[in-house]
Amino acid sequence: MRLAAPTSKTQLLGRLSPFDVFWAILAPFVALALRDPALLDFDGPNDVFSHSYQFAAVTMIFAIPAFLFFRLGNGMTRFFAAKDLVSIVLATLTIVAASAVTLFVINRLEGVPRSTPLIYAMVLAGGLFGGRALARLSGSVRLNDVEEQLEPRLRRVVVIGMNRFAALAIKLTDCQQPRTIQIVAALDQRERLSGRTMDGVKIVGRPADLAAVIDEYAVHGIEIDEVWLADHSITHEEAARIEEQCLAIGLKACSISHALNLTAQKSPVLRAPRPDAPVIATNAGYFRFKRALDAVIATILLILLAPIALVIAVVTYNDVGAPVIFWQRRIGKGGREFVLFKFRTYRAPYTRNGEPLPSEARLSTIGNAIRSTRLDEIPQLVNILRGDMTLIGPRPLLPMDQPEDPTLRLLVRPGVTGWAQVIGGTLVTAEEKDALDVWYIHHASPLLDLKIIFRTLKIVFQGENKHQDAITVALKWYDNMRPIDNRIIVKEVKGNGQDFSCVGQTYFEDATSPTI
Repeated sequence: MRLAAPTSKTQLLGRLSPFDVFWAILAPFVALALRDPALLDFDGPNDVFSHSYQFAAVTMIFAIPAFLFFRLGNGMTRFFAAKDLVSIVLATLTIVAASAVTLFVINRLEGVPRSTPLIYAMVLAGGLFGGRALARLSGSVRLNDVEEQLEPRLRRVVVIGMNRFAALAIKLTDCQQPRTIQIVAALDQRERLSGRTMDGVKIVGRPADLAAVIDEYAVHGIEIDEVWLADHSITHEEAARIEEQCLAIGLKACSISHALNLTAQKSPVLRAPRPDAPVIATNAGYFRFKRALDAVIATILLILLAPIALVIAVVTYNDVGAPVIFWQRRIGKGGREFVLFKFRTYRAPYTRNGEPLPSEARLSTIGNAIRSTRLDEIPQLVNILRGDMTLIGPRPLLPMDQPEDPTLRLLVRPGVTGWAQVIGGTLVTAEEKDALDVWYIHHASPLLDLKIIFRTLKIVFQGENKHQDAITVALKWYDNMRPIDNRIIVKEVKGNGQDFSCVGQTYFEDATSPTI
C-alpha cells in the first residue's frame, strides 16, 4: 500500500505538464470531430459562440484546475504507475461532470449531441494515458551516458518458478547500471510453458532438469552462480529438494526476496516473550460478537456525525491548512501495522521552506479544543469498518511506546476509547496504562463496555479525571499473576475456580471480576 507524504510535504504547489495543457485544448475538438465533423464548421465570427465552441471552452476551463487538484503534472511520465492512472481517471470524470452540469445550466446542452461528453472523456483519458505510455517506452530505450572502464563479472542466475514477481525481478536486474546480475534462464513446473520467454528470459525446462541445465550451460562456457526461487510459486517441499540439490553441486539457492533483500524486517514490537510472561485467556466469543456490533455502530455514527465531521474539516483547513486528515502508523492486533486516521490539530512540523516550527506554535487554540472533546478521532470510525480497530479496547500505540512485552495488549484489536482512557487518559503512567488495558482484555463484558461509553461521554464534557482506586485494582491484579508449572495463577480474594484454555496452556482464575 502506498503511503501519503508527510504533512509538511503535502502543500507543495502542483505542476502543469505542457503536454497535458496541449491535450486539454485539443481533446474537445477531437471529440467533436469524432462525433460529427460538421460540429466544427466555422463560417464566421458568430460561430465562436456556437454551442460546440462553448463546449470546448468550458472543458478547457475545468481541465486546468482538475489537473492541478489531482496533481497529474507531479507524476514523472517515464515512471507512471497504477496510482497515476487512477488520478487520470478521477480528473477526467471530474472535468466531464463539471462541464456537463455547467453547460446544462447555460444552454441545456443544446447543439451538442448527448454522447459528446462520453467521447470527450475517452479521448482525454486516452491521450493523457497514451502520452505517458510513449514517454515510458522512449525512456526505457535511452542509454546510460555513464560508461564503466571495467566491466564487472556478472552473477549469473537461474530462476525457478515464473510469476509476476519473478518477471519484475528480471526487469529490475535488466535496468541496473552497472549491471551485476544476469538471469540466463528459467525453469517452471508447468510443462506447457517450456520454450516460452518472459521478459527475454527463456523457460528451458522443469525444476527437475536443473542439474542438466547447469551442466549444458557449462559446456557453452556459462557458469551459473545462483538459483533463485520465485516466492509462492513452488511448495516448501520442492524448495527444500532444490536447495539440497544446489548444496550438493556447490550452488547458492535462495528466494528472490532474500536475493534482493526484500524480506520482512522483524518487528521491534513482537519480541520473543519472557519465559515467565503470562498469557491471559480472553473471551473470544464476546470479541467476535463485538466485531459485528462495531461495524453496525460505526456505520450509524458515520452517518450521524457526517455534518459535524464536515464542519471540523472546514475549521481544520482554515486553522492548520491542508491536509485535514492526519495519518500515523500504529500497532494493532497481533502486531500488525495499520494506518490510523485523525483530524489534524497540529500545524506541520516544518514550514514550506523546510525550517522547523517551534512545538508551542504547532497546537492552536482550535486544535486544542477539538482534541479535548475527542472530535479529532471521528475518522477512526473508518478504521473500525476496515477491521483495524474496535470501538472499545486498548488504545493503539506507536512502536516506540509499546511496553517491554506487548503480547498481552496485542491479543485484541485496539479501540477508539478504552478502560485506560476513561480511568486516567493522559494522566496515567505507561505502566498504569498497560495494566489497565490488560485488565480490560481479561474482564471485557457488555456491562463494562457500556460503562466505558458513558465515562467517555463524561470526559467529552468535563475533561479527564484520574481514578486511583481503579488503577490500584488493575495494578494489583496484574502484579499477582505469576507462572507456576506452565500455568498462571490469578490470586484475588474470592473465586469460583473457573478454568480457561488458551494457546495450548491452562490458566486458572481464583477470583471474580471486581466491581469498579
